[in-house]
Amino acid sequence: MNETIQLLQDVVRNARTGRDAVEQLLNKAEGGRMREELNKEKAEYLQTQKAGEKALADAGGHAEPTGPMARAGMWVGLEMETLADRSDAHIAEIVIQGATMGVIEMTKALNTYDAADPGARGLASQFVVHQNEAIDRQKGFLEN
Repeated sequence: MNETIQLLQDVVRNARTGRDAVEQLLNKAEGGRMREELNKEKAEYLQTQKAGEKALADAGGHAEPTGPMARAGMWVGLEMETLADRSDAHIAEIVIQGATMGVIEMTKALNTYDAADPGARGLASQFVVHQNEAIDRQKGFLEN
């Protein structure tokens, strides 16, 4: 499979995972500012996912579905993480950890698929930028 398709599949998978996690956290968030921030992040993930799916189709590929075990694992993990603490600060920690994982995964993909076309690389790079911006915004919710 060509590197452009591989990179775009990674973009779509990471955007979908982020969107799913944020949707689940929206059900847990109690603060209005946090809910507003999570909705903004959800919109960014959805925009990236759709752009990635379109680029994948244009390149002759298709998005791989998220496996039920991966979805269940994320759901259980987030349920356990928010069982005792639904504060904005704790949700911010969870979002920062998830976004950091997204930055790591996408950076690895960019380094692995260096022959991918410039459009795919640009979309992946923009995903990293959005993740770093989300991390910076979430830092404002952190407290002792």
